[in-house]
Amino acid sequence: MRKNYLRDLESSKSEQHSREASFLEYWQALRAFLRKPKTLFDLKDRSILLVLMLAVIILLQKVVEYVSN
Repeated sequence: MRKNYLRDLESSKSEQHSREASFLEYWQALRAFLRKPKTLFDLKDRSILLVLMLAVIILLQKVVEYVSN
């Protein structure tokens, strides 16, 4: 598997070298990377990230609830 996901995106041949990559292209490359886990460690890291994100969301909800009361 290739690691350079920006090359997987479709682009016109004439503009390929004359312009910088746009934010949309970087976003698409990030999404392609996140959809394709490479190793077991990637899966573990993503699951830890998911748990941490859920914990942050729950904490933010508790803080908003505390401040509103």
